Amino acid sequence: MGLLDRVSQDIRVLFHKRLMFVPEERNAPNIWVERPLRVGAVLLGFLILPASSSEERNRAYGHWLDMVCQNIAQELCSPQSQAGDILPAKVLRAAQIIRDEFTEKTSLSDVAREVDLSRERLSRLFHETLGITFSDYMNQVRLGHARERLSHSSESITGIAYSSGFQSLSQFNRRFKSAEGMTPSEYRRLRASAVIDAP
Repeated sequence: MGLLDRVSQDIRVLFHKRLMFVPEERNAPNIWVERPLRVGAVLLGFLILPASSSEERNRAYGHWLDMVCQNIAQELCSPQSQAGDILPAKVLRAAQIIRDEFTEKTSLSDVAREVDLSRERLSRLFHETLGITFSDYMNQVRLGHARERLSHSSESITGIAYSSGFQSLSQFNRRFKSAEGMTPSEYRRLRASAVIDAP
């Protein structure tokens, strides 16, 4: 069982909430309580919980997430009893490569080669350690970049698709709608209207 799987079981018992790991910030404090998961200088992503209507409860969620992030970071950095079998440093390096090179046509095989693991071993370790698949992590990093560009630039949607690392506009549209429940054009219009309506 991966680190995040174990933590998720704890959170279900403590708060009856579903813990999620995402590679980018959601920036919606009324909806999510989130904390960055860093291991050394590497930002892996964010742990998030659905927010409560109670500020006091949200502070408790935040405090708990701070402790969880610290414990996970310590566990990933600690010496392994199985003579390097888990190899967390290589998983961390793989995550950093994805975050650095998501705009390129980077594959599991490419990253596995860079961290000196077989693609099967890296895939298994990635999921066991982070609780998310390699491809899902890559997809979310790319979508995070696309959301940022849709919200804060006038770049064409086709340009955003390619600059975010997607291989075609149709692939981008399909994955974006699956993640957000709306097309990139609808998302841009919604974000623009939110800015206009803001006080």
